[in-house]
Amino acid sequence: MANKQEIQIIKTNNERNIQGLRTKPQEFIYEETRGFVKSNMLYSIYYTFDKDEVYLTGINQSTNSKLIERVKNQTLYSRYSDISSLTRQDYPKITPAKPSASDYKIGEITRYYVQIANDTSKPIFEVSLKDYGKQNDLYRYTQFQWRISGTKEEVRRDNQRTINSLEDEYPNISRTLVPLSLWKPKRNSFDYVKNKLESIKIN
Repeated sequence: MANKQEIQIIKTNNERNIQGLRTKPQEFIYEETRGFVKSNMLYSIYYTFDKDEVYLTGINQSTNSKLIERVKNQTLYSRYSDISSLTRQDYPKITPAKPSASDYKIGEITRYYVQIANDTSKPIFEVSLKDYGKQNDLYRYTQFQWRISGTKEEVRRDNQRTINSLEDEYPNISRTLVPLSLWKPKRNSFDYVKNKLESIKIN
């Protein structure tokens, strides 16, 4: 099931799209519920870089688009896709890092980020090691070490240096990366106790 971030990636990272079409009776079903989409609903078609034809309700500016699947009245493109072996390259998916307890003991992790290759204004997003290992020419890839343990100031300082070093090649990465993201203070450390006291004051 596609989430909002994945739908936004489809809207911003595509070869071309057709906006403002209208559904016909029992032509589409919702990917999430498998129920029929009512007739005369606004939808758009997006052609992704890995040669998929994707249907979303609404238009590009819609804030609550849903993924739908065509069940009849196939387009010429989709019919051709069924009978032709189009070259399909791996399409990276947003996969936020989830450090384990052992990662926190080590104190840092490797993070993997990608961006569409020919447009630096496109979103930069985190992917899994698996997707990073399946690189293709449509995206540009980077990896870097990220501190997740230590004192608050140490982690902030080191991760900000990492962000600064990436910004020349990825100008918008500072919108995605926050120096203290994924950081956890060690149990019973000064920062740990301070965070506990602050949470008690807030509650």
